[in-house]
Amino acid sequence: MNNKKELSPEFKKLRIFLLIEIAAAAVVTLLNLSFHADISLLAFPLALIYMAFICWFVVKKIVIDTDGTHVFAAIKLIEYLPYFLFITFIIRRAGEHGTPFVVDLFAVLCWFIVFVFSFINSKPLYPAKNTANTTSKIIQGWKVAPVAKQYKGGTKVIFEVIDWIDAFFWAIFTVLIFQIFLMQLYEIPSESMVPTFLVKDKVFVSKIDCGPKFPLTDVGLPDFRKYKRGDTIVLRNPHYSMDRKSEVKTVSSQLIYMLSLMQINLNKDADGELKADPLVKRITGLPGEQLVMQDGTLYRRTKESDVFEPVALDNKYAAWNLNAVSSKIKPYILQFPFNSEEYQKMLDLEEERRNYDLSSAEFQAYEIVRQLKKFAALNKDAGSFTTPQMSEYSLFSNFANITKGLLIQEGGLEWFEKFMTSWIPSKNEVRDFYAEANYRLNVMTKITFGKLVVEYAKIYAANTETSLFDNSAIEELYEHAGHLDWYIQGLLDERNMPVFPANDANGNPKYIPENCYFMMGDNRFNSLDLRHSSSQKETALTKSDPLSVTYYSFMAPQYINKKYIIGKPVLRFWPLNRFGKV
Repeated sequence: MNNKKELSPEFKKLRIFLLIEIAAAAVVTLLNLSFHADISLLAFPLALIYMAFICWFVVKKIVIDTDGTHVFAAIKLIEYLPYFLFITFIIRRAGEHGTPFVVDLFAVLCWFIVFVFSFINSKPLYPAKNTANTTSKIIQGWKVAPVAKQYKGGTKVIFEVIDWIDAFFWAIFTVLIFQIFLMQLYEIPSESMVPTFLVKDKVFVSKIDCGPKFPLTDVGLPDFRKYKRGDTIVLRNPHYSMDRKSEVKTVSSQLIYMLSLMQINLNKDADGELKADPLVKRITGLPGEQLVMQDGTLYRRTKESDVFEPVALDNKYAAWNLNAVSSKIKPYILQFPFNSEEYQKMLDLEEERRNYDLSSAEFQAYEIVRQLKKFAALNKDAGSFTTPQMSEYSLFSNFANITKGLLIQEGGLEWFEKFMTSWIPSKNEVRDFYAEANYRLNVMTKITFGKLVVEYAKIYAANTETSLFDNSAIEELYEHAGHLDWYIQGLLDERNMPVFPANDANGNPKYIPENCYFMMGDNRFNSLDLRHSSSQKETALTKSDPLSVTYYSFMAPQYINKKYIIGKPVLRFWPLNRFGKV
């Protein structure tokens, strides 16, 4: 009987499916071609070698010869084909040059065909489905029917080991694909979202509706999710570079991390530290809004209303005083920014600033200058006065040496008078919440510094040898200076945020663009989020004051496009006592 006539319809169907899969794999292989002298050059030959095995064990043996002798090799080659092509796909795009979107799109579509048909095609070939005691429609007419072999002794051990290794890699690749496109397990790395999440909490992160993309491309699923204020999301850390080189490193390290059973993590920054990427934060600003935060209250305005109004929902999530959280959560919190007394001290200082009398401060400024002039003793040999470093910390910590220069060096008194009064011309300007608060902090710092200068000038003029802090007036002023330093340098950037996005040069409001969002951590005193930069810069407390006091600020608010949102936590599964939706 002609062998062709003995082939069952089921096998003919399988043969067509196999040819479709291999044709799609051949297209992906061709699209791996690279002519650049970098790692991308390896993609095509690696894929080509794999395709050579496919052509022999699948096309030649199964499709053409209908020979089931090497069916195990054929099955494994079919099963691993999409994962091997996945790796070569990444290698092709891991070089210095990318690939056009059209090429990426076509390659991804063909890869998806391979992925689907590898699952469909491998199952009917398993010997467990085609034993000698089973009438299989698939193997009818095969020259050598696949039968289950009985391995013994050392051969059986080797076979079992290979089988376990196969199961391991199959699981790794399956989880990898699952995590890229569907759902990811995420362990909370920091306390930035306390009390919503604690360190080591484990959550399921849904990705399929957040527009997951094929690695190193813009090809992927559309973003179906509608984001709203209050949503917790997982996002790429914008504090790290997202250029091509860093993205290649991120993807490569994730692949190695999975293949090494999460033992080797190469996703490190320039200092060799593990990257805090991705982040989990909460959406607090929406497209079309302009924001400002003062004394822990977030305000918003839109094109429809130019008046800043408090965002009530933000108060529900913002955790400013961890001492007040639930007693069930508190034992698991690792770091409290400060105790209840310190928190109250912060509130008292903010209240003092809000009620600070600028008219009285103006009078005090001129009086301080007048008093210092009484102690001046210009010494021509002492040289010219050098403008001191203007940070509040430097002014307070060096006030004694600065005072000496003011009293005896040429130009010292002139500088001091300008410094103490340069804020006055803008006293009655209209400012937003944040600018007004910092303006007052600037004045409070100057007046406190000026009083310290006058008190030390008295000691210096009297030529006494007593310790500075034997003077009760200096001790009291220095304690207040310490409070100001504690707030300005330690809390100002955590507790507040300037108008964002900043107004244009003409003072017109700007708003968060469409498809962009602003996020913060719930634990506002312990969250490096979209308010902050990863580096400090010296910043004036008041831009309109030419001799403003400065401080070292991390403040650099930014929004991110939703394409950098990679998922949404949907379920906390560990610890079990807090299991549930999030």
